[in-house]
Amino acid sequence: MVPEILRSLSPVIREKVVAACVPLSFGPGTTVIEENSLDKDLYFLQQGQLLVRALSENGVEVAFSVMEAGDCFGEFAAIDGLPRSASVETITQATLARLPRERFLALMRSEPDFAMAIAGMITKRARAISAQLYEMATLKLGDRLRLELRRLALGQGFVSGEALISPAPTHQALAARLATTRESVSRELSRLTHTGIIACGRQRIIIKDLACLTGG
Repeated sequence: MVPEILRSLSPVIREKVVAACVPLSFGPGTTVIEENSLDKDLYFLQQGQLLVRALSENGVEVAFSVMEAGDCFGEFAAIDGLPRSASVETITQATLARLPRERFLALMRSEPDFAMAIAGMITKRARAISAQLYEMATLKLGDRLRLELRRLALGQGFVSGEALISPAPTHQALAARLATTRESVSRELSRLTHTGIIACGRQRIIIKDLACLTGG
């Protein structure tokens, strides 16, 4: 799979980036990047799923996001050279391409379109983080989960009435999206199930009525 960030580039520039990369493959449950490590390369996820997580000072693990095929990561350390701010580990078998920092910086200097693509990706992520922080500051977890389920339903083409999210994210993936724990997500999903708003099955979530989900 061509990483999303490379799709807007010309075939010539895209080939330059691909040629500079080193292919990698990891099994499930393997650490790709360790928090606070000095690895400074950029990575493209071609196949599989990855979990981004960090440990708080009191030892509590916090999941930030789940990455899918087409995503890339590691741009902060590749740009500023500082230690990694989070760990990345595989959820499934994963195929990646690693772009060494020196090659990354050379491409940033020589290919303005590539540099703009990196800048656009960082801006998009910053906006998403801002929205997430606003929701965390103003909404309870149950309300944030309802909004996330609505976003997932809209992403699959449902705008009203009954909606089906399939394949549904795992509880771990939802926790990462909401910056909370898997146990907390499981409790909130159970509450929504007991009130009849949703029904959960194997890799699927049925929303009985989108209007009820959002209180509309």
